[in-house]
Amino acid sequence: MSSAKVVALVLLFLWATLPWPLARWAALFGAFFLALGGLWSFLLSRSLVATAADPVLRTFSGRRLEVVTRLENRSPLPSGLLFVFDSDGGLESWGPKRRFEAVGPFTRRQFAYTVRGSQRGLRSLGPLTLAGSDPTGLFPFTKQTPARSLTVYPPLHSIQGWPKGGVPSGARRWEPALIDDVSRFRSYRDFLPGDPLTRLSAAAWARRGAPQVRTYDRTVGQPTGVVVDLRSARYPLKTRWALVESAVETAASLVWDLLGRGETVWLTVIDGAAEDQPGTLGPGRGWPDARAFLERLALAVPDKREDLPEWPQDLVLPPPPLRLLWVGPTLSGGVTVPSGYRSVFFPIEEGGSHGLITHP
Repeated sequence: MSSAKVVALVLLFLWATLPWPLARWAALFGAFFLALGGLWSFLLSRSLVATAADPVLRTFSGRRLEVVTRLENRSPLPSGLLFVFDSDGGLESWGPKRRFEAVGPFTRRQFAYTVRGSQRGLRSLGPLTLAGSDPTGLFPFTKQTPARSLTVYPPLHSIQGWPKGGVPSGARRWEPALIDDVSRFRSYRDFLPGDPLTRLSAAAWARRGAPQVRTYDRTVGQPTGVVVDLRSARYPLKTRWALVESAVETAASLVWDLLGRGETVWLTVIDGAAEDQPGTLGPGRGWPDARAFLERLALAVPDKREDLPEWPQDLVLPPPPLRLLWVGPTLSGGVTVPSGYRSVFFPIEEGGSHGLITHP
């Protein structure tokens, strides 16, 4: 039995049994103030509103995010001393999450703390709990707000060597197959291991006495599809999960950089996510469209099945003509990309990934 009920029963007993009128009036006034305290607690519990400054929280892995909560009193009654408690969802956090607050009539208070997610995925913050009482302390109340979701995007890494703009002089230091436009001839240079043989020029070879390949200027715009393979059985067992996360981070870095350049981008994820998660997203152009791509990569789930075909049977690629950037384990023979696509492979292997992606 609560303390308020005990006090009410005592007052009722005194009012019914005491023979002195003054004492009975005192018991009656006590009951009145007891009812007033209950009404105070009832109105205050419904007038206190806690809202998130940002209802949808997003951040990148390893970066700090400030979680701001607004506490508002919409009644003419002072709140007294409130106990406010928020849960950080097991994330690394800074700042007080438990505090005492006093909110005056028709006023608003704001408090914040900082969190940092170390792994990509969907996290839950809260629920936020408010605990208070009327001035007598006989009618405590507790109020909770719904939990908020926090999406932690995979970390982004710098892509070294892609030109900032203009036409540099001398030998190039980036991968030409990614950004060259074969309709915009530039010059010739010496053949290097790994250059496609289709770029060899017999005439320039004869003039210079050494194998020469054609180079081209950067493409103005070319639709690009980023395909990331998260079938865990295709990665080495010893470092499987680390390599899967490296593949996700590489795909996110490519998508972010391409969207920042204003190119048309598609994203295809080969994983074991639920059917409500689309396998192919796009087209997107510019950073405003990056949210859907990064959320898809943040929620990607590796496919743990062991018996997998070399080529995914349910894979639906964006329509050609398209430049495909494949991110995944080293592809063995037997994988044939459909016609109409120009493919570049980003192998994720032990000791690092493709040379354009710099991982710390």
